[in-house]
Amino acid sequence: MWADTGTILLGSVLLVFGADSLAQGVSGLLVRNSGQSWLRALAAAAVAALAPLLAIAIAAVLVGRAELAAGAALGGAIAQLGLLLALAALAAPLRVRVPTLAWLNPALIGAVVLVWLLGLDHAYSRLDGGIMLLAFVGIAALLARGIWRQRSLAESLSDAPAPSFSTSRSLLRLLVGGVLVGLGAWRVLVGTSGLATTILLNPLILALLVLGPVSAVAGAPTAILAARRGRGEIALAQALFAALAATLLLFGGVVLAHALAIPASIWRFELPVLLTLAVAVYPMMRSDGELSRREGAVLLLAWLGFLAIELWLSFA
Repeated sequence: MWADTGTILLGSVLLVFGADSLAQGVSGLLVRNSGQSWLRALAAAAVAALAPLLAIAIAAVLVGRAELAAGAALGGAIAQLGLLLALAALAAPLRVRVPTLAWLNPALIGAVVLVWLLGLDHAYSRLDGGIMLLAFVGIAALLARGIWRQRSLAESLSDAPAPSFSTSRSLLRLLVGGVLVGLGAWRVLVGTSGLATTILLNPLILALLVLGPVSAVAGAPTAILAARRGRGEIALAQALFAALAATLLLFGGVVLAHALAIPASIWRFELPVLLTLAVAVYPMMRSDGELSRREGAVLLLAWLGFLAIELWLSFA
């Protein structure tokens, strides 16, 4: 058990450094090939958020542990809201100045409702997975179109000096980041699989409790730094888009690759928790256009409460 825990911690550290290196590499390349700072900031945030989730999901599917990938996707979506978004808001209030980014929240709410409805028969078919992927592509296309139309406003997302990396150094960062993320994903997957066997817990539920938060923590430095620099839109977009991608793209991709029978608790507890967090963020942002430190603390406490109840239900 302790060896598995140590393996998970080692993998988590590798994921943090790997995600940061990938984000810096992407940012460096875009600086040299595009004068649009908002594109650099959003791309770096998206890479930092999605790379750990994608790596974990791909590794799990490759070794035939689709249930771990599914748990990581759902747990990652919950942790993006209750952990990463909360930590970013605690670092500095998050204000939205680009209207299109505010639509990420309603889109996420709709995505969770769709996933819940598709699974009312307690199983997900490959057709369900295809529907989720198509929904993600449609939402992503609409968001990209909206951001492009508001690119003059979006330029305010990043007013910090751009890093002066050479192309070769940026490519090296991408290479190192990819290796670290791959190794980290493999380590946390091995540790979680071993821990599930040791404590006799459903692998999907353990992945939801372990792999999900690990993937969120890996992207936390990028979100917190953006919040501290006054770029709240970046942190907010990172958390909401990652949750949306985890719910539709990753979970849908796993289901498309392997039809899954899901524990009943997913519909009774985990998906309702994800929906509750997504709905809770909406009035927080609509009231004054800002996610305050107090509201970040509320999200964090809600996520900790979810963990406590999940552990109690699993071991009671």
